[in-house]
Amino acid sequence: MAVRREQRGALRCAPSRGLTPPCLTGALRAQIIGGHEAKPHSHPYMAFLKIGLVSCGGFLVAPDWVMTAAHCLLGPPLPQLTAKATLNKYVRTVALPRTSSDLPTGTSCTIAGWGLIDEEHSTNKLFETKVSIYSRRKCILLYPHLDNGMVCAGSFHQLKDSSQGDSGGPLVCNNVAQGVVSFGYNSPPGVYARITNYLPWIRKVMKK
Repeated sequence: MAVRREQRGALRCAPSRGLTPPCLTGALRAQIIGGHEAKPHSHPYMAFLKIGLVSCGGFLVAPDWVMTAAHCLLGPPLPQLTAKATLNKYVRTVALPRTSSDLPTGTSCTIAGWGLIDEEHSTNKLFETKVSIYSRRKCILLYPHLDNGMVCAGSFHQLKDSSQGDSGGPLVCNNVAQGVVSFGYNSPPGVYARITNYLPWIRKVMKK
């Protein structure tokens, strides 16, 4: 996807509840900055959500459960499918973390999503890029309201990040979904909701 060299400016975010931390103003994130088209079926857990005029990413965490960002649904970010997905080599779930341990700074992760290839043109192809976990100290300098339920990730040396419309997609580190695309400025790093902070709630909902 085309690299957009934008100046750091207005915060892109969406006020909401649940897995997406609250923010002041902004828009949904929908473009992979500095990414490239993903190989077919390389992210078999990815889901595309279309709710009215809003498009978001999501990811399959169980045959009948999809996780996304709360502001994509304006409600609980863990919708249950009306029927279980048939799992095969093209459709798979992604693992969730088992513990609440911190992600070490520099951990390599992958993000993926659908969205604009530039400011005016959309695509139906999935794009991806690699990002790294930022230290909490550096992240708090950019996002003073950051709390323990959030983590920053992006490229240290290149303009690589999620962006407007990728909201709800997973931050996957070592084949485990560690975060949910939430909000950020027009350049890296972006902020992701930490899934580990919501594991008790997730397990409770999925047991119903």
